[in-house]
Amino acid sequence: MLDQHQEIRVVLTDVQMPGSMDGVKLAHYVRDRFPPTVLFVVSGDAPIPESELPAQATFLPKPFDPHRLLRQIESMARA
Repeated sequence: MLDQHQEIRVVLTDVQMPGSMDGVKLAHYVRDRFPPTVLFVVSGDAPIPESELPAQATFLPKPFDPHRLLRQIESMARA
C-alpha cells in the first residue's frame, strides 16, 4: 500500500503486526523510502532500544495520550 504513494507524511505503527513484517521493520522501510516521514513506533511491551529504531523515529509506550501524540506530530511536521 505504501508503494502506491509518492509521499507519506506520518506513520504510526505498533511493534506487533500481523504477517511477516513487524513495526520496527516497517519503520525502517518507511524511513528508507520516504525519508521526511514523521515516524512513531508504539508498543505495550518493553521499550524498543533507540538503536533498533530508524533515525528520528519516536517510540511511544502504550497507552499514550492522543492529544500529546497530536502535539508531537504538529511540532515535528513544522521542523
